[in-house]
Amino acid sequence: MPIVKLRGLFVASLFVASAPTRRMRKRRCLLAAAIIATGMVPAGAADIRLDPSREGAAGAVLEGRIETGDFEKFRTFIFKENTVELYLASPGGNLAEAMKIGALVRSLRLSTMVPGKTLTNQKRNLAIARRGLKDPRANYMCSSACFLVFVAGIHRSSDDFGPPILGIHRPFVPGTDVKTMSANNPTAVEDRTQQLVDNYLRAMDVPAKYAESMFSVPKKKILWIRNDEFKTDLDGFIPRLKAWVKAKCDLLIGKNEPQVSCERQVQDELALRAYGDLLQKRSQP
Repeated sequence: MPIVKLRGLFVASLFVASAPTRRMRKRRCLLAAAIIATGMVPAGAADIRLDPSREGAAGAVLEGRIETGDFEKFRTFIFKENTVELYLASPGGNLAEAMKIGALVRSLRLSTMVPGKTLTNQKRNLAIARRGLKDPRANYMCSSACFLVFVAGIHRSSDDFGPPILGIHRPFVPGTDVKTMSANNPTAVEDRTQQLVDNYLRAMDVPAKYAESMFSVPKKKILWIRNDEFKTDLDGFIPRLKAWVKAKCDLLIGKNEPQVSCERQVQDELALRAYGDLLQKRSQP
């Protein structure tokens, strides 16, 4: 399993349960190039904490805007807790930071979940309380840069309260990243940003139409993803794992293991195995 070095940090590059193909290796290289090109800066704003709704293996909640430095905060937290699932309640934020968080999410085979649309205020309040959200008015959604983190999960879902509140729009590159990427050439910034996002979404098994839609929506507007599109394109295990998980669970279901319970068990096992693989690699000379 190749390792990508990010300014002194080692992040396992993308992998899945099976041996990598040439196509997979190409995707990993594209993603590594995208992440390294964006740079790193300190101080963050998102709140990252344990998910109070999770039992057994650890879950985490990332709430609030994703700002520079949140990758470091996220990395420190999940390695301390051995997080297996990430609940995202965020209106977006820093593009580069979101892609770095997403790369680590995929490398560690974490699952991701976003808030669901509720039919009543009572259910909405229950959903908010279950995750202990501090500012639901601003954060009960996953939009903009949050989408980039969400699609990195090897299993992607909305919570039990309804269809996902998941939105996209044209990525915004902060001034500090503009200087790094293009020496203040606006056209170069636009082209480079689109190339990075295209490569990232391709590596994350996201249909090309989402990159096209993203860049067609002005940054001050949001295109909310319809539930039928979500079910078809994004929901559940990523395409490279679906058949493998189905075969594994079909065997267990024959032993009276419920499908949902089996899939949750597989999600946790993949993440915990990824932590072990990474720690073993880091311990080698």
